Amino acid sequence: MSSPELKAAYQRLAEAIEATARLEGAEGVLTEWVVVFSTQRYTDDGDAITQVGTTLPDGGGQLPYHRLMGLLDYALTRCRAVIASDDEGDES
Repeated sequence: MSSPELKAAYQRLAEAIEATARLEGAEGVLTEWVVVFSTQRYTDDGDAITQVGTTLPDGGGQLPYHRLMGLLDYALTRCRAVIASDDEGDES
């Protein structure tokens, strides 16, 4: 962590994720999390530039890549299953 402000921001983010997870029905100890985000900006010439990033607990480094990739892969697999299920019900 490079600054007290950044450390405090990560603490607030972790608290918000845990509070949201509890409201969504999560039980037990929050062990891992990852936030995936996208931003868009425009150059002076009007060209769009998209940035995709991840935010990890305490700025990363504490979550091994194999666990991060497993967490993301599992979430993506569940997302695809929901989409496939929704598509199966759409017979138009």
